[in-house]
Amino acid sequence: MSEPTRRLAVLGDGEPAAAMRTAATAADARLVDLPESDAIVAVGATALRDAARAVASGDAPPVPILPVGDGRHAVDAALAADRLDAVVDGLEGSEGAIGGFERVGHPVLAVEGAGDGRRRLAAADVAFVTATPARISEYGLAFPDGESVSVRADGAAVATPLGSDGYAAAAGGPVVSPGSGLSVVPVSPFTTRPDTWVVTDGVRVTVERGEEPVALVVDGTRRGTVEPHRPVRVETAATVDLLSPTAETG
Repeated sequence: MSEPTRRLAVLGDGEPAAAMRTAATAADARLVDLPESDAIVAVGATALRDAARAVASGDAPPVPILPVGDGRHAVDAALAADRLDAVVDGLEGSEGAIGGFERVGHPVLAVEGAGDGRRRLAAADVAFVTATPARISEYGLAFPDGESVSVRADGAAVATPLGSDGYAAAAGGPVVSPGSGLSVVPVSPFTTRPDTWVVTDGVRVTVERGEEPVALVVDGTRRGTVEPHRPVRVETAATVDLLSPTAETG
């Protein structure tokens, strides 16, 4: 029996991820770690965010990601397992559709300027949140087209299409389709008619008024604080390919 030539990394825990590993082996693929993969199967929202950040950072090669689960951009587990052999067969030299799935580009955000010199990546969203209850800060939002606004709010969120139906949507922001831009939304704004925005490239966020630092939350995890008057850039760092069922497959 010949050695499998296609290499898959399967991320995720529990029975669903184990089932995908079994399906990958049955499809004659070799299970490998992220740096060696020809494609990534990400089971669950956490695994999908991890996979997207790994590809964007270079910790994984620029390979397609098959998201598995019940999220808006994910593929049903039964369909993914059924079609995994076609995906494996379609990886050879393919730049287009793979095994009945099309490549859909999703942005990954870079966050820079928080004051510690670190560059953070976000696959879903970036949030600036007033850490002290009942404290309202003022945020300056500067957009690439030159527009700038100030909003009084408990926070501000910037979301990719992947994360626009999560925290940003709960705060009143639009759900954004792939290729349509980034959702920018104030969180609990001090106004009865808040504005929200969809931008193409990114936004610069500054805490303009506030007695205390604001928490920086990246993909749902607190990653430090932002001092007042220090602009933080949130912009697209890379685009990763997620596999989505074509009309024929779906």
